Amino acid sequence: MLLDILDNLPRLRMSSNQFKMILWILKQCNVANVPSYSTFRKMQTHMRALCGSEPKSYTSSVGNQFFVNDIRETIARDFANPEVAKHLQFYPETTTGPISEVWQAARWKEYKPSELTPMYVRGLRQFYIDEVASLENGVFVIPIAWYKIDGVLHANAVDVTPATTGWTIGLDVRTIPAAEFALNYHDILERVGDNIAWAGQRSSISILLSAHNSDHCTVPEMPNPLRQLAEGDDLYVVMVPIWADDVSGNKSKQYNKHINMYLANANLPGQLLQQEYFVRFVSTSPHATSPEQFSAIKEQIEATRTKPIPCYNAETRRQCRVILRVPSLPADNPQQSEEASHMGGNANCGCRRCKAGGPHELTESDEGYHSMHYAGIPRLAAETKKTLEEQIRMAMYGVEAPISRLQTATGVKDKVAQYWIDILLQKSREIKANNPSRTADSIAAELEAWLLEQPGDKVNPLLDISGLDPNRDTPVEILHTILLGIIKYVWYILHSGWSDAQRDLFVIRLQSTDIDGLTIPPIRSAYMMQYRNGLIGKHFKTLMQTMVFHMHDLVSPELFTLVKAVSALGALLWVHKIDDMTKYGSDLTILIGNVLDAFGDQDPAKILLKIKLHLLPHIVDDAVRFGPPIRNSTEVFECFNAIFRLCSILSNHQAPSRDIALKFASMDRVKHMLSRGFWQVNGDWVCAGPSVRAVLKGMPIIQRHLGWVPPRTIVPGQMRLAAKSKAHLMRWKDTQASSSDNTGFNSVRWRSAISVTAQSGDICRENSWVFARDSEITIGRICELLVPETRSEGIPSGVVTLERFSVLEVLHPDYGMPVLRRPADQCRSTVLATYNHKDVMFRFSVQHDCRLVKCSPTALRRIVQERQETSRTEQLLEHGDDEHFVINMAALHNATLLRRNLPIALTTPRALYLDRKTHHYQVAVGLRTSQDLKRARTQAKRQATLKAKRTGDNVHGSDEGSEPDIESEEEEDEAEAQGVPRQRKRRRVQRK
Repeated sequence: MLLDILDNLPRLRMSSNQFKMILWILKQCNVANVPSYSTFRKMQTHMRALCGSEPKSYTSSVGNQFFVNDIRETIARDFANPEVAKHLQFYPETTTGPISEVWQAARWKEYKPSELTPMYVRGLRQFYIDEVASLENGVFVIPIAWYKIDGVLHANAVDVTPATTGWTIGLDVRTIPAAEFALNYHDILERVGDNIAWAGQRSSISILLSAHNSDHCTVPEMPNPLRQLAEGDDLYVVMVPIWADDVSGNKSKQYNKHINMYLANANLPGQLLQQEYFVRFVSTSPHATSPEQFSAIKEQIEATRTKPIPCYNAETRRQCRVILRVPSLPADNPQQSEEASHMGGNANCGCRRCKAGGPHELTESDEGYHSMHYAGIPRLAAETKKTLEEQIRMAMYGVEAPISRLQTATGVKDKVAQYWIDILLQKSREIKANNPSRTADSIAAELEAWLLEQPGDKVNPLLDISGLDPNRDTPVEILHTILLGIIKYVWYILHSGWSDAQRDLFVIRLQSTDIDGLTIPPIRSAYMMQYRNGLIGKHFKTLMQTMVFHMHDLVSPELFTLVKAVSALGALLWVHKIDDMTKYGSDLTILIGNVLDAFGDQDPAKILLKIKLHLLPHIVDDAVRFGPPIRNSTEVFECFNAIFRLCSILSNHQAPSRDIALKFASMDRVKHMLSRGFWQVNGDWVCAGPSVRAVLKGMPIIQRHLGWVPPRTIVPGQMRLAAKSKAHLMRWKDTQASSSDNTGFNSVRWRSAISVTAQSGDICRENSWVFARDSEITIGRICELLVPETRSEGIPSGVVTLERFSVLEVLHPDYGMPVLRRPADQCRSTVLATYNHKDVMFRFSVQHDCRLVKCSPTALRRIVQERQETSRTEQLLEHGDDEHFVINMAALHNATLLRRNLPIALTTPRALYLDRKTHHYQVAVGLRTSQDLKRARTQAKRQATLKAKRTGDNVHGSDEGSEPDIESEEEEDEAEAQGVPRQRKRRRVQRK
């Protein structure tokens, strides 16, 4: 088993030769029972058949061959895995507290009750919706929907009154706790007979059930057909978001394109879904596109509607059945456009979510430019499918131009449909050429009949998945849209406009940032500036939280406003909990408006060139439907790509789709076995022995390689002591705490501590800024941590000494953030005795107000290389005082806690422009003027180029073999805004 574990660690992949060397070493060490390599592989094949899965072969409608790991078997393993099953949530929830999970948001509630988990289990009884049930008090009801209220399961139900003349149903819907249900439908039948006679109230029942999002038009059929579908087992519905993207199978720069598909079990808490352990591989192919692979996945998902997945629930120890639904399609923006059958961000109508956009005459008009700052008329899957079918119908007439015009006008274009469009165009032209006398209608009729005979999908298969709208259910993803989009745009504007001296000054300032409370890696500002055009997500996340404090004297007021706007927006997008959805949506709308307006002041054409800017207003709707935007982040899938690359590199390269799918199936099997997962042997459900199960629980190195993070136990107030050799014992009078507490604890000696654990789980050290609560909330900086040498009565188990600061009632005039000052009284310390270990609440980020104090880069620090100080030094800021500080509201860590504990007047965002419409109209006037000039210059340049080509002049004077002159991204965007297609321009070569 240990060898099997070693061979299937996702983050420690081994080649066959390496593994053979390990077997050889074991044999040389006279280890008993070492298998041969072929025997070991046969054992793995046997175990995969026992508790794993075998990839299934598919052939797409285009003819491409690929393999898919059956997602039904993947979900069945989730239920049979106690580490997963205990966290599964099956019902939408209405909460009066913070919204942190997708089932607490609106998306699940958009499904009909029959499309969600339709039953509740109590003991051996199953209570289905649309079936008569009895409560503990003897009242009869019909549950219409199951859902949770603040974590407690309830049912929306209507009362039923039994009578000899026929049972009647009330019209009032009430909420009933699930614990009050006593008898189910079958129990009632045993008491009243084989059938229930209903009074003539079919019309009222129909109206009632329809009003509560039921799909029944008459009195519901009893027993519920879903009960029969489950064949007596429990029935659950599981949400499976599917991620897709193109990924290189190589580590080198040579691109080896594969289209990958992963999924996540959205019934799990979002905190778990950020771990690689819970990411499930589905398929990959260097040939089949994502729509082709989605077709195979759709087939598996739709099959569960008529044949639910048989599972063993490790939490309830009962058999169950599972139906799959797809609630969303997380991915980057180009992939989401493809999934929504959209042309992408470079189209005239560049938004996959709405119909905003159009030709430049429209988008540069006053109203058109204003509309680009808001979400437009939503696109719907039904309309998209109808447009694609119209394109296919037009292709049967053999003329391509009308199809192109329709695609341009609507922004709708689909790879699957385009495959058939190209074939139909060619066939129509061939038929017409062979028989010119035939009418266009007769040719179209013949091609229509031919098309119906062809197997496979004719349009995007995602448009036909029940309950999924690819246009609405592709939520905006903050990694690519914010970090690799908005922040990247701002960073380019900044560094491209600076001189070398300004860049050097920014490097010094950025390196001097206090990163305590930011939870970011150590800043390497010189590296970031040296490779300023090649930064990745973690660098942009650092810049988003810190660069606003280092912009003074380096940028214009308009650009500084833009930096402030994007920093404020980022802090609100990375929250894990939303306390008040209404206020959150309002604040988000203001901050997004500020970002767009600030970009407009800097470059009015930016929102027309970069679709990521227009996508920002759609985040508000996504937050309402899916919960915190960070839940839609794809960072964990991007990280999972590293595991895929290792599997690709070590595959046989002859059948990569099958070989990689087999390896992932083997890794999933080992994870399942180590997690005490169950599998069936001769009708019995068994799991691995205690020694195998102890490997995952007791070996941190195995946990790391499997991507599993064990639950952390937070002990508020826990002190970590310094080593005895470094800790000096002191009397109470010698501590800083004694200056503010003269009662004294001189009966014992005290030792210094390294850190204290806050209520939030933060590890706080000396100089950390914290909120603390004793009799009242205190804000301060930790200057001392003390632990008594021995425990005595009346002596606290730990003391935290804070240097108190107070928050001013007005915001900083430049940063727009709360300001910290020392209190008016001269008490410089407040002692918090941690009797209950809960005094320190959480840590947060504070930055020195260098802009006000005018701190200069006069400090020097030795550079450390190879863990040793060198003679070389680097410049840092030397703070002019220790009095002026600003709370960093751009920080992502504990942003929600920070806003809860600060006065609301200091955290409510303020709009940059109150009358945005008038402002947009004014900006549009200048936009049209500048764009007309750019188009005129582009046209003149084009005419000159054409003239040079005609005369054969060497316009650029280049020698043969010179490097091509490729336009920058900004020049391409400028040309694109003027209606010029995105292209690469090369210097013309004069042959000698």
